[in-house]
Amino acid sequence: MAEDVRDRLIARIMDTQRRLQYLFAHDRSNPLFDAHLTMPQLKILLVVAAGGGSSGQELQRFMGVSLATLTGIVDRLVAHDLVIRQEDPHDRRVRRVALTPHGRDTVDRIIMAGAERQARVLRRMTAEELETIARASELLADAAEEDAAEERAAQPS
Repeated sequence: MAEDVRDRLIARIMDTQRRLQYLFAHDRSNPLFDAHLTMPQLKILLVVAAGGGSSGQELQRFMGVSLATLTGIVDRLVAHDLVIRQEDPHDRRVRRVALTPHGRDTVDRIIMAGAERQARVLRRMTAEELETIARASELLADAAEEDAAEERAAQPS
């Protein structure tokens, strides 16, 4: 029975998140369209941003493409000054892909798109409501960090 209640609450939260995503989608679309990125390029930027840099092998595994295809995608990102290739400090044979300042700014704009509107919506709420949302957001972020750490630990090196 308790599991039933949890499942219903999770479904309710997911439905609410979906509603919010649709309400904020317009604000989020601008940086995506302005960036003129293909989906594979966007994926690589997000992976590199999340990991603070990635090796070509890591990106190739993540993307599930040939080395030649990956090289072409990264070449285009380099040409647009979004990423750089650099030597791995621990293994000179390995080339790592890292964001340039322009690449970091691009990823930040995409991720933070809609933040202004979200702040405007939050300003409509009472301090008590904001406290509830703040605590819930912290709990959600903590659980997401735990989940990500478990996922990283389970992945083969």
